[in-house]
Amino acid sequence: MSGAVGLYISEDFGGNSVERARKLLVGIPNGVTKAVRSALPRAASALKTESTKAIRERYDISAANIRAGENITVKIHDTEAQVKFSGKKIPLYRYNGTTPKFPTTDNSKTIRTIVAGQLRPVHPSVAASAHQLKGTSVKRFENAFVAKMKSGHIGIFERTGGITSSGSNEIKELQGSSVPQMLGSKEVQDELVNKASQKFEERMEHEIMRIMNGWSGT
Repeated sequence: MSGAVGLYISEDFGGNSVERARKLLVGIPNGVTKAVRSALPRAASALKTESTKAIRERYDISAANIRAGENITVKIHDTEAQVKFSGKKIPLYRYNGTTPKFPTTDNSKTIRTIVAGQLRPVHPSVAASAHQLKGTSVKRFENAFVAKMKSGHIGIFERTGGITSSGSNEIKELQGSSVPQMLGSKEVQDELVNKASQKFEERMEHEIMRIMNGWSGT
C-alpha cells in the first residue's frame, strides 16, 4: 500500500491467488491474464464501495451526498488497482441533521443590516444547526443561516463582515470535511485494502474454476 495519506490507495493484488492460477492454468493460453482481468475490477469496485461504507460508519452523511462517482476514481494496471480520493470539502448543509432544510425567516425578530448599500430593518433567518460525526449533538450556529443562491444551490452561510460589489453583506458557505480527509487515517486505509484483497482472492478462485471448466483443449 502506498500513496499520500487521504489521496491514494494503491495495491498490487498478486500473491497466492495469482501463483495458484499459474499452476492450475498452466496449459491454458492467457488463462492467468483472463482470470486477473476478470477478478481485479471486482476488487477495485469493492475498494470503492467499502470506502463509502467506511465514511458513513463515522460521518452522518448519505452515500448520495458523498458523491463517490465524482470523488472516488479507480485505475487498473496489470494486477494493481489504484484508487484516488479527490474533491473539495463537502458543504456542511449536505450532512444529515441540518436544520432548517430550507431558508426560513424568524418573523419574531428584526435586525438592521446592509441591503444594496443601505441600512435596512429586516427579519433575520433562523439560525442553522448541523454536525458531521455520528454520535455527536447537532451544533447551532448562531450567526449562520440556510440560504438559496440564484443558481439554486442551497447551503449554510455566515456573514464575513465584508461588503460585496453590489453593496450587500458578504457571505461564505460553511464546509465540512472532504472525502480525502474522511479517509485520511492509515488504519482506515489498511482496512479498505484488506477487504479489497479478500474480494480479489474470492473472485480469482471463481475465475480459475470458470476458466478450467470452460477449457476443452481444442
